[in-house]
Amino acid sequence: MYNKIGSGNNIMNGEASVKVPEGKLVHVKTAYGERFTEVKIRGDFFIEPPEALHLIEDRIKGMRADSKKELIEDSIREIEATLIGFSASDIAEAVKESVEDSK
Repeated sequence: MYNKIGSGNNIMNGEASVKVPEGKLVHVKTAYGERFTEVKIRGDFFIEPPEALHLIEDRIKGMRADSKKELIEDSIREIEATLIGFSASDIAEAVKESVEDSK
C-alpha cells in the first residue's frame, strides 16, 4: 500500500476512499497540519492529460486542512483536465474524509 507521507511535529496522516456511482474508486492519502503538506490521489479512473493528476495534487497542497469541500472542488475545477469515471467533487469528498477520519 502506501508509506506514511508526512512526519514531524503536528503532522497528521489521513486516508480515505470514495466509491463513485459508476463503480470507480478514488483513494486519497494526505499529510497535514494547519495546511495540507502532501496529497496523493490514486484509483481506477482516467484523467486527460495524465500529468493533470499531479497538478490537482499540487493545487490541494497548501490549502487549509479545514477548507470547505466546495472550495477544494472549485480549486480542482480550475485545472484544465478531463476526469473520466470520477469528478472534482469525488476528489474533494475523499480529501475531506481523509481529515475527518484521522481525528
